[in-house]
Amino acid sequence: MKELLTINDLYVNFRTMWGTAKVLNGVSLKIRKEEIFGLIGETGCGKSVTAMSILRLQPSNAEVYGEIIFKGENILEKSEEEMRKIRGKDISVVFQDPMTSLNPLFKIKDQMVDVITTHEGLSKEESLRHAKKYLKSVGLADVERILNSYPHELSGGMRQRVLIAMALSSNPSLLIADEPTTALDVTIQKQILGLILELKESYGFSVLLITHDLGVVAEICDRAGVMYAGNVVEVANTEELFENTIHPYSKALLSVVPDPRRRKHLKPLKGSVPSLINPPDGCRFHPRCDCMKDACTKQKPELIEYSKDHFVACHLYGGAKQ
Repeated sequence: MKELLTINDLYVNFRTMWGTAKVLNGVSLKIRKEEIFGLIGETGCGKSVTAMSILRLQPSNAEVYGEIIFKGENILEKSEEEMRKIRGKDISVVFQDPMTSLNPLFKIKDQMVDVITTHEGLSKEESLRHAKKYLKSVGLADVERILNSYPHELSGGMRQRVLIAMALSSNPSLLIADEPTTALDVTIQKQILGLILELKESYGFSVLLITHDLGVVAEICDRAGVMYAGNVVEVANTEELFENTIHPYSKALLSVVPDPRRRKHLKPLKGSVPSLINPPDGCRFHPRCDCMKDACTKQKPELIEYSKDHFVACHLYGGAKQ
């Protein structure tokens, strides 16, 4: 299947008063057309920074190097004016907190019409019809009431549906969903995930799903990548990743998920996440790894193809740079 987005050797540093935080350390991954790709990892591993780099929404203290190829063009070489045409049009995003993602001072109608007129060039009347169509497509019934409501007058689940409708209203090629169910209760989470899957099948866009919830990834993702301390350490199709995990960190991550079928004690991961201002040399996971060898302390492992469509960055599997 053809790639829609390719990230090659992406490095992102943030200059701070304490030193330079090396947040992304050569991230490489591909998102194919019409797939849902899950990006998994602990809080602070670089998932959201990767997403914001795709959108070119970085603070002024950021240093960004590498390539982000979207539809054959390097996003990092585009001007801010060109990026404004891509954001919200070709690439849309749904953030994790629906309570704060909508402007509390404006009605839903005003916010949706503004987005649609900006990206689609339609009149206000046409944009309003467009907004109604997409609100219905995300399963909202009383569309007129919702359009004339302020965000605080809607439930969390309804607000998240509004955000999804807004993100899809310009018919994007890529939807970035940054932990879209974190602030919702379990029942609404399942509904929102089912909705994203259903809309993806209907409209044919790709999804980058950022989450720390392994159950969510297992349920709806086609492929997934595991991140640790700014590195992508393993990528595979979802079933392969869960059934044949090979990277020591991926194994440790899965081992702390309760599974009644295993009937074993959970094994905590020793140590703690390294400082990104002063990260360890070589593989950033090596201070916590039971399989560490000499090369792990000296050289960063490259992401290599271990088996068909299963990639891993680990010296145990020949990840040394040639």
